[in-house]
Amino acid sequence: MYLANLNLTPTMQCNLKCKLCGVLVPHYNYRPQMTVDEADKTLKAVFEIVDKVGKLQITGGEPLMHPQLDQILQNCFVYEQQFEKLWLFSNCAVPLRENVLKVLAQHKNKIMVHCSDYGVRPEVSEEIIRVLAENDIPHRYLKYYGEDQYFDGWVDNGDFVPHNRLDKENEEIFRHCSHVNRGGSWYVRGGQMHWCGRSIRGTELGKVPLRDEDYLDIFNPDTTVEQKRKKLEQLKQVKTITACDYCNGYYGTEDKAKRYPAGGQM
Repeated sequence: MYLANLNLTPTMQCNLKCKLCGVLVPHYNYRPQMTVDEADKTLKAVFEIVDKVGKLQITGGEPLMHPQLDQILQNCFVYEQQFEKLWLFSNCAVPLRENVLKVLAQHKNKIMVHCSDYGVRPEVSEEIIRVLAENDIPHRYLKYYGEDQYFDGWVDNGDFVPHNRLDKENEEIFRHCSHVNRGGSWYVRGGQMHWCGRSIRGTELGKVPLRDEDYLDIFNPDTTVEQKRKKLEQLKQVKTITACDYCNGYYGTEDKAKRYPAGGQM
């Protein structure tokens, strides 16, 4: 069983409140945060079901705001034979703590730090990039402010209003989604594994109906590992999910969506 991308979200806390946030942070009145034990339990359950992950992505919120991020990162490497690369996503506006830097440096052959810079705290982003380079830690820098924003900015995926499309229309949305076209952008939290962030966030917020056919319960004590594998294989073969009808469907793969300046604050 192989997944191209798997997202673990240690925290939904964030230092920003972006209008078109792709991970929907401003929709939360609370900020869910995993404990180290919860993250460990999740990783253990996932890697019993999944043999290999291409990118194990640590996302948020802003992961650098988690007070025990270093421990969560270190514990990910218990399973380093089961993922190709660990990607840490950050908005580069929260200082990189020494204990986190130490873990990144220790595992730099399996690490990629993804820096999306919104021009909020340039002195912090410059220092992060300097320290990463100084320690030979692989990183990717994307500029999301000013006139030359990466990919011309963001798209508007909508406000969870149901479109009531025909099934074949939602299948078309699903087929052209960039998440699908890169092998899925699977999200796992609270024991649930979903095709994309919009599905797991929407159901967490009560804005998208939670339907059994749209997710895998990785903690279900009444199903075996083999049964969970079978369910995940079935999920990988679907033609659409419920969340598609609550999405504008503009994920940029067709480049037909209107672009907006990234990181605009509410």
